[in-house]
Amino acid sequence: MHSRFKVVQKYFQHIILIFLFLQLSLPSFSQKGIITVGFQYKPIFNNDFFQAGAQTVESGTTSVTINPKAGFSGGMVIRRGLTDRLSLESGINFTKRTYTIELADSGNPQGDTHSDNFKFISYEIPLSVLVFIRLGERSFMDASIGNSFDFFPSDIYTSDDYYEHIGLRNSWVKAAAIANLGFEYRTEKSGYFYLGASYHRPYTYLFRSGTNFKNTSYPTFVNDISGNYLTLDIRYFFNETPLKNQKKRSTEDEN
Repeated sequence: MHSRFKVVQKYFQHIILIFLFLQLSLPSFSQKGIITVGFQYKPIFNNDFFQAGAQTVESGTTSVTINPKAGFSGGMVIRRGLTDRLSLESGINFTKRTYTIELADSGNPQGDTHSDNFKFISYEIPLSVLVFIRLGERSFMDASIGNSFDFFPSDIYTSDDYYEHIGLRNSWVKAAAIANLGFEYRTEKSGYFYLGASYHRPYTYLFRSGTNFKNTSYPTFVNDISGNYLTLDIRYFFNETPLKNQKKRSTEDEN
């Protein structure tokens, strides 16, 4: 898991270094002094390469699999232009993920299997540095890397006549590495339109899952759920003028 994350982390770091090098020779679309607010919606996708797929624990002829399914993250984004080529992004997101818990007992003469669903909710406050290169008159390619502080309001408990499952938070707040790559189109009056992808990886597991088969002597099945995920990012930013222009306009209005 850690070796794959290091490969992904180095990949995004190399992209950002290349972007910074290209900025030395390419014209810029100045973002310095601009603060703009936007909204985003991010469907969540599962990918085994990013350690965002199913996690299974086995014991003898029985097994328990926690399989992440559909989910989404969405909220507000704030972008602050630091220089002509660098911006700082933050905001707050609401994230909801659905998991399927699958219990299998091949030792049962009937080949017994059982499945159920549960949901996991978190709130995220990201902070990342963004660099961009200009592709056309109003089109840009962006890359960013940073950290997110994820808050988890509660533990998880599900059960029925067949099983009992509890998910205990590792901590009520966790730090996570985030990386993003995307494209945006900027207009003068209608705002910025953005399409990209993000990778979200907590530094340690999110919660410890314990599952018991009822009315059996089977042991408790323990899974440490990583919580990694990959998203498609759809964003819209309102168009804003630089702060120095806003101050100048305010001074002229007062006069």
